[in-house]
Amino acid sequence: MSLNFYTLDTDVVIDGYVVTASTQYQFALDKFVPLIGRLEIQRDALNTKFYSRLEDDIVRGCVMPPITIALIHSFPARKQTKNSIEEYISQNISNAFVLDGIQRLNTLRRAALKDGFDATRAIHVNFIIASSRDRLLYRMITLNNGQKPMSARHQIDVLADAFFNFDGVDLKLVAEKGKGRVRAPESFKKADFVKGYVAYLSGSVNIDNQKIIEEKMDELIASKIIDSDIPTSKVEFMDIVELVNKFSKSGKLNDWIRVQNNFIGFCVGAKTSAPKLKSVEVEMIEGAISRFEQAFSSINVSKVNLGKVRRELVAYFFQNYQSLNKLDEFELLDKISDRI
Repeated sequence: MSLNFYTLDTDVVIDGYVVTASTQYQFALDKFVPLIGRLEIQRDALNTKFYSRLEDDIVRGCVMPPITIALIHSFPARKQTKNSIEEYISQNISNAFVLDGIQRLNTLRRAALKDGFDATRAIHVNFIIASSRDRLLYRMITLNNGQKPMSARHQIDVLADAFFNFDGVDLKLVAEKGKGRVRAPESFKKADFVKGYVAYLSGSVNIDNQKIIEEKMDELIASKIIDSDIPTSKVEFMDIVELVNKFSKSGKLNDWIRVQNNFIGFCVGAKTSAPKLKSVEVEMIEGAISRFEQAFSSINVSKVNLGKVRRELVAYFFQNYQSLNKLDEFELLDKISDRI
């Protein structure tokens, strides 16, 4: 019992591959159903009339629509053979994610308990292999934008917990409620972290405007992500995480970066300047942030939306870090006041 592979296509945009295959129900029960538990945040299994009917139809012999399984792996630059891709998929199923078909797999699991279930019937599956987490999320959002079941923010929220294990960094992520899994000194609220990731992906600090209907806000964010330069960007979100980890070594920057508005602004700004920020000494960044905060303290808080302005100016500061970090308090105040 194994996977039968049919087609292999290269997805140049996400620097990866799309593979079509089939297998038997028993393989799906053994290999795919356990993948659902890999995601901490998961939509509850639905037991609606539709899925109850599908459960019966599976026993009667229907063919389910293909499910979609994703893996993240960056292959060497040389062109891969069909056999090497198929071998990678077969050996790494346990590291995959179910992108589409969670409810169908839950339904299959229930159907398998019924009399008459045939575990040898075929189930079809599409595999998507992307070279990075960012590119995979980009592909998901371009495919799913406009559909009702899952907004762009929900997709990111669901997958962020599974994607970011922070191997090799000191950052840890804690859910605000429920049994948060602590993975890796000071912690981020998961909600703040996801907001920073959404801001990074969309290239915008305007990700939770209460003046915009939530549904339209989701569509706006998805549109910005689609229009962003994720597939061509040389910066990955883990580059931002590594910088946050670097800041966390500093007593002065540790608390500063964990303020939600600072973090969101930084995620947007560092998307442009991350490669250069990596080579800057922490003491230099401490001094630059100190001058920024001195300049920011001169803004008339009664005249602005302080949270919104902080996000925008932090993003602007780090987007233009090379030139702005050299300015004194009043030169910097002159620059940032023009952005308000």
